Amino acid sequence: MSKHNSEDIRDTINKMKNDIKNTEKNYRETEKLMDQIYDDVIKTDLQIKNMRREQSLKSMKKDITNEYDKENNFKDKQTTQIF
Repeated sequence: MSKHNSEDIRDTINKMKNDIKNTEKNYRETEKLMDQIYDDVIKTDLQIKNMRREQSLKSMKKDITNEYDKENNFKDKQTTQIF
């Protein structure tokens, strides 16, 4: 059971890393697109989307840090139980 929990945490971390990577990619692509758009309404909409992405990235990075902490705490508990 302990091994299962550790694997779940690692799976969660990997999914979160992938989400961060995709969000950063979308952010960069939108930045490039904004340089090519002259319609202010569309440009503003894209800027708002990227602002949301920035907030999401901050939150995801905080969450992944928490997951790393969980994994390390879990490993510490396993080590303690062995001795």
